[in-house]
Amino acid sequence: MNFVDMTAIRSTVYQERVISRIRKNRGSIMKKINHKFFGELNLEKGLNDYDLDDTIILWEKYVNEINTTLWYDKNFPITLDFLDDLNNFLNNFDEYDEKARKELEKYLSEDNEYIVFHREEIGLDLPEDIGKFVECMKITSIGFWIAGENVIIVDYMISQENSDEILSVKFDNNFEIVDIVWES
Repeated sequence: MNFVDMTAIRSTVYQERVISRIRKNRGSIMKKINHKFFGELNLEKGLNDYDLDDTIILWEKYVNEINTTLWYDKNFPITLDFLDDLNNFLNNFDEYDEKARKELEKYLSEDNEYIVFHREEIGLDLPEDIGKFVECMKITSIGFWIAGENVIIVDYMISQENSDEILSVKFDNNFEIVDIVWES
């Protein structure tokens, strides 16, 4: 064996050792994170009551009587700064709710099938005015998703007792509304 062959072998062995250490330590790097609002979050197991592949629930509470959930995909990084941003979203939620309701009015002005469905299919007595209709909608949940494309989803319903139909308002990680989707 010549000098070049020995150097290549040493380099390969060294790289394999480094990769092995990284793999071994990857699981131990940041298993938990502690945040002033969300508290201690277990990044491996979450709350143990829901696991969809690598997506777990890290935190779930009622905030201002709204079920609020922090979803986390284990394949993506989580930072205290982003958790601070989510906390700020909740602290300023009235502003974002107002913004969402304006977009819901626009959405329903362009496509009123959600209203028609609830009036004709379910037989609900609802306001004729779209603005008043949107005012009657209740927020049923807020979902924070940390999964590559960090998003916030706020669900609005017109009659939770009579219908499972939801209008979901999706915010991006800059708190700009990017979509409204009708779901059930």
